Amino acid sequence: MERKQNIILMVFTLGVFWAASCFAQEVVDRIVAIVNDDIVTLSQLDMAAAPYRKNIETSQESATRKKELMNQMYTQVLNQLVENSLVVQEAKRMGIAVDDTDVDNALENFKKEHNLDQERLELGLAAQGITLEQYRERIRDQILQSMIVSRAVRSKIVITDKEIKAYYDSHYQDFKGKKKYHLKNIIVKGATELSTVREKLKNKVDFSQVAKDYSIGSNAGAGGELGEFDISSFSDEIKNALEGVGKGQYTKPIDMGGSFQILYVADILSQGQGPVQKEVEKQIQDILYREHGEAQFKKWMENLKNSAHIKIMF
Repeated sequence: MERKQNIILMVFTLGVFWAASCFAQEVVDRIVAIVNDDIVTLSQLDMAAAPYRKNIETSQESATRKKELMNQMYTQVLNQLVENSLVVQEAKRMGIAVDDTDVDNALENFKKEHNLDQERLELGLAAQGITLEQYRERIRDQILQSMIVSRAVRSKIVITDKEIKAYYDSHYQDFKGKKKYHLKNIIVKGATELSTVREKLKNKVDFSQVAKDYSIGSNAGAGGELGEFDISSFSDEIKNALEGVGKGQYTKPIDMGGSFQILYVADILSQGQGPVQKEVEKQIQDILYREHGEAQFKKWMENLKNSAHIKIMF
C-alpha cells in the first residue's frame, strides 16, 4: 500500500519535470552546488526553474521587479534541488531500492495523465537531449524520495484521540455547513489553447463540449467530469480559485506549471450542520498528520543539512 501511494504521489512531480523539459533552454553547463559527493549542475537548475521562469517573464511586473523575483525563485529552486539530493543520498545509505516495476508503473501513469504514447514520449525526451533511460532514472530518484520520507518521517507520527478531540473542539465551526462541490475541468497545455478555450466559454459554449473538444485530461471524453468533493480536501490554490464561484460558473485559469486548468462548478451540495466528532475523525486525523509531517520533515531535513558538506556556487 505504501509503495502504491508513493507512485501516486509521483504524478504531480513528473508533470512538473515534463513541463520543465519543454521549456528548457540550451546552456553552457557548470556546477552550481556540491552536496556531499553529489553535484547540482546549471542545466539541472535551469530545467527545474523553467516553468517558474516563464511565469515571471510573462508577468506584468517591472523589469526591476522581475529581476528580483527571478533571483528569489532560482535561490528557492536550487535549495529544493539540494534537499532532493540529500534525500536520495539518505535513501541509498539506508539501502532503500526502487523496483523496475515501480518505475514502469509510474511511467505508465504519467503517460496516461498526459495522453502520451511511447513514441510521443521518447520523441519529446529526444528533443530535449534526454534518453528514456535517463528519464527513468529521474523517476526512480523521485520514487526513492517518497519512500525515504515515508519511512524516516511519516512512520514516526502518531495522532492521539486527545489531539483529535482538541482539534475538533477548537475548530467546531469549521465543520458546520460543510459543502461538497460537483466539479468538471478542462486542462490545456499552452497559452494558445487556453485562449481558444476561454473564448469558447465566453461565447456560452457548453463546458462539457469544450472539455471533449479541447481538454487533454484523461476525463475529456466524459466532458471533464470529476465528481463530488468536500471543499476541505482541496489545496489552498483550488480553494482560492473557487472563492466566489457559484453553481454553473467556472474559475479563472489555474497555472499547473506547464499546463492550465479551469474548473466548472456543476453543483454545490450541503452536508448538513455540525457533524459529531466521530463523523469527521478521519478528516481531522489527515489534517493533523499533514501538519505534524511538515514540521517533522523540516526538522529532519535541517539535521541532514547540518551534517552534510554543502557548497553553493551560484
